[in-house]
Amino acid sequence: MADLSTKSMKTENNQLEAGVEQLTGDFIDVAGRDKALRLLAGRHVDFNPNSPEAKRVRWKIDMRIMPMIFIIYCLQLMDKNSLSYAAIMGIKDDAHLTPAQYSWLGSIVYFGYLGGDIPATYLMQRVPLSKYISVMCMIWGIVVALHAVCHDFATLAAVRFFLGAIEVSTVPVAIYITSAFYTKEEQITRVALWYTTSGWANVFGGFLTWTIYHAESFRWQGVFVLYGAMTFVTGIFLFFFLAASPSEAKWLTEDEKVIALERVRGNRTGTEVWKFSWPQLREALLDVRLYLVFLMLVSTGMPNGGLTAFGPTIVSGFGYDVPTTQLLNMGSGAAQVVGTFLALLIAKWTNRTIAGIYTLVVACIGTSMMLGIPSSNNSARYGGYVLVYQFPICILFIITFMTAGVAGSTKKFAFSCVYQLGYAVGNIIGPQTYSADDAPNYYIAKYTMLAFLIVTGILIGIYGSLHHIWNKRSEQHEAFSMPEASRAIENEEFADFTDFQLRNFKYPV
Repeated sequence: MADLSTKSMKTENNQLEAGVEQLTGDFIDVAGRDKALRLLAGRHVDFNPNSPEAKRVRWKIDMRIMPMIFIIYCLQLMDKNSLSYAAIMGIKDDAHLTPAQYSWLGSIVYFGYLGGDIPATYLMQRVPLSKYISVMCMIWGIVVALHAVCHDFATLAAVRFFLGAIEVSTVPVAIYITSAFYTKEEQITRVALWYTTSGWANVFGGFLTWTIYHAESFRWQGVFVLYGAMTFVTGIFLFFFLAASPSEAKWLTEDEKVIALERVRGNRTGTEVWKFSWPQLREALLDVRLYLVFLMLVSTGMPNGGLTAFGPTIVSGFGYDVPTTQLLNMGSGAAQVVGTFLALLIAKWTNRTIAGIYTLVVACIGTSMMLGIPSSNNSARYGGYVLVYQFPICILFIITFMTAGVAGSTKKFAFSCVYQLGYAVGNIIGPQTYSADDAPNYYIAKYTMLAFLIVTGILIGIYGSLHHIWNKRSEQHEAFSMPEASRAIENEEFADFTDFQLRNFKYPV
C-alpha cells in the first residue's frame, strides 16, 4: 500500500511539473504583450503592504477610481429607472400607453441587454477598456435624452432597446476595474461602496423627479433631458481620467504603478485585458459556476425588473399622491444604502455566503408583509416594501465571488457576459408578472417575487459551498505535494492564467 501511495504521489507531481512547464511556455510566449509584466520586469521596488507608500497609493486609487465607478454605476441605474418615475408623471397618458405596452417597455430595455451583450464582450477585449466605456456612456446619455421627444409606444420601445444594448457593458467594466486595482480583501468593501448606488439611485432619482414635477410645463420630459445630460458629461470626464488598470493610470508615477501591481499580486487574477482565448472560453463553459451565476441573476432579475418598472406604482397604490410617492422612494433607497453597510459587517463577521442569504431573508419578510398586512394599514405595507429593497444587496456578494474567484481575462469576460444575460432574462420576465387585472395589489407578482427570492438564497448557498469544497481540496493537495512541484513562475500572477490553471488558488467563500 505504501508503494502504491508513493507511486501515486510521484505520478501526480510529474503531472504538476509538466503543467508548470506548459504554463512557463505560455508565459514566455505572451510576456512581451502585457504592460504589467513589462513594468515589473523593468522596475523593482521593495514592497511592504503596510508601508506609508503603499497606503498612499491605495488612497490615491480610492480618490480616483471609486468616485468614477460610483457615478457611472449610479447613472446607469437612474437612467434605467427613469421610466418608472415618468409613469407617475404622465407619460402613460401622453404616449397613449396601454398597461401591457408599459409592461413591455420595462422588459424591452433588457432585450437590448441580450442583443448588446455578446458584441460588447467582443469589443471590450479589442479596444482600450476605459475609452470604450467612456464613449458608450456618452452615447447612452444621448439615447436617454431622446426619450423626451418620444410620444408613442414604438419610439419609446426603440430608445429603450438601444439604452439596454449600450449600457450593458457597465457592470463588466466595473467588475474588471475593481479586480485590477484592489486586493481580494479590499474588493468586498469597494464593491459595497459602488453598489450602494442601487439605493442612492432611488434617493437621487426621487428627489430630482420631485423637483421637476413642480415645473408643470416640463415634467417627465425634464427627467430624461436632465439624466441624459448628466450621463453625457460624465462620459467626457471618464474619457480623459478613467484607467482600466494600474499600468494605464497616468496619475500614478512609474514606482507607484509597480506598488499598485504588487498590492494585487496575491489576487492571482491579473490586471490587464488580454486577447481572446478559446481555451479559456472552453474552460468557462465547463465551469459549473458559470451556470450558477446565470441562474442567480435570473432569479434576482425577476423581482428587480418588476420593481424597476412598477416600484413607484406599488407605493402609489398604497394611497399616496405623486409628490409623496416620489419622496417615499427616497426612503426605500436610503434603507438600501444602510442595509448594504450592515450586510458588509455581517460578511466580515461571518462570510459572503451568509451575508448574501441574510439580505434575502430580510426581503422575504418584507414581501410577506406586503402580502399579509391588510390594505387598512398602508404604513406597515410600505415598511414591507422598504425591506424588499434589501434583496439587491445580495448581488454585491455575487459580484465579489466573480472578482476574487475567477481568473483569466477571457474567462472573466465570459462570466460577466453570462451575468448580464441572466440579469436580462430575469428583468424581461419580471414586469410581465404585473397584470393590470391584478392592480393595485399585484398579488401574483408579489408571490412570484417571494418564490424567486427563496430560490436565490439556495443558489448562493450552493455557490459558496462549492468554493469551500474547492479550497479544502486545494489545501489537502498542497499538503501532499512535493516542494519541487510548487515552484512558481516569476510574475505568473499577472500573466493570463485562469483560476483552474493557477496552483493553490484561494476562492472567496
